[in-house]
Amino acid sequence: MRWLKRLPVLIIIVVVAFSAYAYFQIADYYPNTDDAYVHAHVVDIAPRVTGHIVAIYVHDNQVVQAGQPLVKVDPRAYRYALQKTEAELMQAERQTTAIRANIAGAQANISADQVNYQNAQRNAQRAAALAAQKYLSAQQADNQLTAAQSAGARLAADQAALAERQAQQGLNAARITAAKAAVSTAKMYLSETTLYAPITGVVSKVDNIHVGDVVKVNQDLFPLIGNAEYWVEANYKETDLHRVHPGQTAEVIIDMYPNHRFKGKVVSLSGGAGNAFSLLPPENATGNWVKVTQRVPVRVLITNPDPSRFPLRIGTSVSVTVDTGGAPRWVKALRPFL
Repeated sequence: MRWLKRLPVLIIIVVVAFSAYAYFQIADYYPNTDDAYVHAHVVDIAPRVTGHIVAIYVHDNQVVQAGQPLVKVDPRAYRYALQKTEAELMQAERQTTAIRANIAGAQANISADQVNYQNAQRNAQRAAALAAQKYLSAQQADNQLTAAQSAGARLAADQAALAERQAQQGLNAARITAAKAAVSTAKMYLSETTLYAPITGVVSKVDNIHVGDVVKVNQDLFPLIGNAEYWVEANYKETDLHRVHPGQTAEVIIDMYPNHRFKGKVVSLSGGAGNAFSLLPPENATGNWVKVTQRVPVRVLITNPDPSRFPLRIGTSVSVTVDTGGAPRWVKALRPFL
């Protein structure tokens, strides 16, 4: 009858041993960590122009859509700059018309000069022949030669004037190109006086700015937290990563919603432990070194976010369990109870 008295103790020992074995098996096939936090894309809203804030169209923690206006900077200085560049472009384009007219006039003069020069050359040649035969005086022959030389000089001068006007045309074309670029730049800066939401999400810390504040180029005004995609940075112990690979499914429990299960997928594993990227990495080459289990960030994408019912907040605490696959049926059956 002694064995009957010892039977409950033996049963308890067997149950405890099996529970411990099952716990470690579940932890091996379903590694879990509570050292995890929610992340999302965060865009720092910053102006590309300098000026006074004249309007703020959103308030703190407001949901905004992509393309929605957020803040307006005083546009007057940039509007005046645009008007100035447009006037300079107009002047350069008008100068082009005048240069083209001058080129056309110079080309007409050259055509006439060529005819006069050719005629003067022929007259000089005939006069020289007649002078050689004593039918014309040497003075008259010299006069015809001088006339031909004058016509040639006039042709050369007009050709030089044409080359100068053509060079002016090239310079003015470059001036027009520069003026068009200046107009485009002025239009861009004028359009940048109104800041629009680049993505859909929630704006935060808008109360830090006010109408009348002076903002500068690339000055961070407030963050815009995108709500299109959320992921979890789960810091797993290095001893738990031998089964974790990209593509595996995961269960995500956010402390804000303990009764809701989010689905996840392992996207990537970091190339180093968290302390490897710290500003002051550990110095292990000392005599008092103690081995400490390191943690490696694992990115888990939340595949079923529900912003309407369960809006997420970046930085909130999360518990992540990865399904490494291949678990025996009894492990799957006991997992909900352990």
